[in-house]
Amino acid sequence: MRTDLEFARFIDATLLKPEATEEQMREHLEIAKKYHFKTVAIGCSWIPMAKEILAGSDVGIDAPIGFANGYNTTEAKVFETIDAFAKGATEADILLNIGMLRSGRYAEVEEELVRFKAACGNHISKVIFETYYLTDEQIREAVRIAKRAGLDFVKTSTGFAKGGATIEHVKLMLDEAGDSIQVKASGGIRSREIADTFLDMGVTRLGASNPQNLLINK
Repeated sequence: MRTDLEFARFIDATLLKPEATEEQMREHLEIAKKYHFKTVAIGCSWIPMAKEILAGSDVGIDAPIGFANGYNTTEAKVFETIDAFAKGATEADILLNIGMLRSGRYAEVEEELVRFKAACGNHISKVIFETYYLTDEQIREAVRIAKRAGLDFVKTSTGFAKGGATIEHVKLMLDEAGDSIQVKASGGIRSREIADTFLDMGVTRLGASNPQNLLINK
């Protein structure tokens, strides 16, 4: 069984609610430091403050790119990525253009991810599929595109759709990913049992809001 510290190092502690206040954000960052979560996933405007508060800790900063709909232009997403890293982000999660993928415009989706990867440089790059809106074949195709683009992770969900990570979708993504790309499960992870199930399946990162509630010894 994983200790809480071992478990915490798989977690991107997420606070992406648009109404989150500075007080709530500061509390979120302090909790992340206390429990040694892998990163905090926060709105890009909060990155400078997070960089200051998290200085000297083992907690990284995960920037959401193209949130929460993914239909921003590629140029806007690339600029947002570069700007986020310049301000102190250590990783980035881009939401792919869901409509383009569903329309079969795979070359354009791939080109965007290639440009995103280039903007990330040596930083960790993740792409969010929002699997709730996709068929199984579209999910498989998205994994193949992400592999060709050279990304580090494929990710299930933003947490803003009606559905999040499911066992079925995670299995499918892991199967298509093989050893070429890692899988992050996020969206609706509210129990330690389901979180550990995803990790036991082979997921290497989890996104969760209030992840301290998933710890055994809080």
